[in-house]
Amino acid sequence: MNMRHCALPDRKTTKRTLPYNRQYVILAIYEVLDKNGAEYKKEDASTILSEISVYENSSLFSVSVSRQEEGTELSVTMVRQCEGLSESGVQRAITAVADSISQYLENELVLSKIKS
Repeated sequence: MNMRHCALPDRKTTKRTLPYNRQYVILAIYEVLDKNGAEYKKEDASTILSEISVYENSSLFSVSVSRQEEGTELSVTMVRQCEGLSESGVQRAITAVADSISQYLENELVLSKIKS
């Protein structure tokens, strides 16, 4: 799987370019949120705001997608962090959310074909 990672200067956002159709990425976001029992609100066609518990710490995230030439850009931003969460904890939580969406896509679209 070809994927690029980018942590932005504010240290509360990560972006990844995923080699998948935008609609697949959106579906993966909802599947991951549902699987984790997270409450969420659709902000617009490309952005979801959600309270997500990562490593037993609940923070507010904005998860969005945008079309790119090479696939779909996934952007995960921590809007409000859990009280007392360290800077490294913020980074781990953002990475964990992005990883779970990326892993779901890989499991569903790549590994499922290999297992068939």
